[in-house]
Amino acid sequence: MALCESVKRQAEEKADEGAAKRAKRSSRLVVGWFRNDLRLQDNPMLDAVAKRAQEDGLPAVLVYIFDPRFYDRSAYGRVTDPGFQQSIPSRSRVDFSSRKCNGRRARFYLNVLRDLQRGLQELGSEVHILQGKPEEILPALAEQYDASLEVLCLREPVSPEWTDVEDSLEAALANSGSSLTRLWGAMSLYHEEDLPFKLGTSPGSYTGLARSLGWEDVWTSAKQEDWATPIRRPLPTLSSWTAKSPGVPPSGSWDTASFQDDRKALECLGYSPEEVASTLGQPGGGARKGKGGETAAWARFRAWMSKGPEDDKAGFAAWDLPTSGTQHCKDSAVDALQWKNLSQPNGWMQLARYLACGCISPRAIYSELVDKEHWALAGVVHRLMWREWHRFNAIKYHRRLFWLQGPGRQNNVWRKDPEAAERWKSGQTGVPYIDACMRELNSTGWLAYKGRKTAAAFLALDLWLDWRIGAFHFEEVLLDYDVAMNYGNWVTCVRVDKDYWGQNFRTSTHEELKLKIAAEATNDPQGSYIRQWVPELAKLPTGYIHTPWMMPEADRKALGFQLGRDYPKPLIAEEKLQFLAKELGEAQHEGTDEGWSRSTETTGKVQAASTSEGTSEACGFRHVSVAEEH
Repeated sequence: MALCESVKRQAEEKADEGAAKRAKRSSRLVVGWFRNDLRLQDNPMLDAVAKRAQEDGLPAVLVYIFDPRFYDRSAYGRVTDPGFQQSIPSRSRVDFSSRKCNGRRARFYLNVLRDLQRGLQELGSEVHILQGKPEEILPALAEQYDASLEVLCLREPVSPEWTDVEDSLEAALANSGSSLTRLWGAMSLYHEEDLPFKLGTSPGSYTGLARSLGWEDVWTSAKQEDWATPIRRPLPTLSSWTAKSPGVPPSGSWDTASFQDDRKALECLGYSPEEVASTLGQPGGGARKGKGGETAAWARFRAWMSKGPEDDKAGFAAWDLPTSGTQHCKDSAVDALQWKNLSQPNGWMQLARYLACGCISPRAIYSELVDKEHWALAGVVHRLMWREWHRFNAIKYHRRLFWLQGPGRQNNVWRKDPEAAERWKSGQTGVPYIDACMRELNSTGWLAYKGRKTAAAFLALDLWLDWRIGAFHFEEVLLDYDVAMNYGNWVTCVRVDKDYWGQNFRTSTHEELKLKIAAEATNDPQGSYIRQWVPELAKLPTGYIHTPWMMPEADRKALGFQLGRDYPKPLIAEEKLQFLAKELGEAQHEGTDEGWSRSTETTGKVQAASTSEGTSEACGFRHVSVAEEH
């Protein structure tokens, strides 16, 4: 009781202190803090700032803050909790690190911000670019302007790190007599006030989530029940900006020359001359045809909307991709779910990078398709709901999403093999499809869903390496990095997302990997994707482009090709990957309905085999146990 009274008394004293500081400052200033909402249309924060300033005739300033903790190199873990004060005391330290954001994605953000700046200037306002910790920078503005700040921002509950920043900022602002208002925003398709469940208690399956929100069958159509949870209409873009300026820009704001120059801006963010030179020489990240951010997002979206459905009726191997079979329907000329694009390397809408930093909102996409009665609405709903699923899971799992044994608290044994991990990262595993995936990712910042899924499973289920090494690498290099989507996909792909009741997904014969290679051979029989990204294999005949270790030694010599010299030997012992020679040859002819049936039958056998336990020695490598890191 005494402790409770003490806490209450401290809270009252803190409130009195804040009130006293506010009383000393007669002026007030509204601050709009941009985060993952870098757009003008459907921006609740921007709308709220404009209304708040207008209500009391207050001045307003808009800021974006580059927080170095989310750009610098760091060890894996919560960069906002370097002392592990918010972690379980027994947490083990990790010995791997990455940059939180590479130069390519930083360059992309710069172009997004420039587009936002152009749009705001047309309205009569501007965004000021700052660099540092928000909990230090924003309270300092109260001193600069001698004003009580009313800071408004998008709330991001999917990230413990972002939530930590919000909490630290709120406390710092309170100490300076200011306040923070966190808005739900529009990063999600649904608003939290409309949900039929409380945050943190969302249904335990994707289909269950969709049904709870009123979708009749999210796997086959966009039909909703009469009682379905509403999806709010997007907010319109402000027609003008009437809030007055505080007079002078925030102290420490970037000058226009630095902001508009990629090289100078990247140097300001702490990238080395070598990193800057490499970034500026790479594709991706720069403005698209002179456009960036929200402008580019809507141009991309409208270009996609103008296209009709794929009319290629050729089959494809669905392997372990999440499809519902609508591609087989004979009663419709159009598969609105467009499952086939999951088997291809280019993606479908190509909006992920813009959604990740809020250049376009999911409900704006949905509303546009509904208004236009677009043929692909069902497919887009399915994918947007997959995004919702991961966002709700991230809120529910919180820090468990980043644990070695995952939210499912699995009891897996993990190997430590830094050399193998580096070979995986650089695309030198000796398995052509995996290497092509990793090289495309490292070169462009993009990798299709099937590639992300297969590369993740290879690292964790075939090599038994700490999956977080891969997830952290993806965090650094993905152009469309989104904390919920990235880590949510990883825990799902490596089977630590839930309790699997003892089911083992690691087998000594690597059947899942062999199935995926055979399916890729079906979908890309000429090996075009591999030839593009693994050019040292370009001269190999089609029959062996996916499995060079299966090529007879005499044929290798005739081509002047040697494994281990011209291309790495696979990280998994070759004898473990001598497989399906007949089936692989058939797969490389064409994808047919018969091929699908065969693939489905094989999948069933693989899943049955997965229940048997495989040892690390049987898998062709020696393991080292790694303790759970909380």
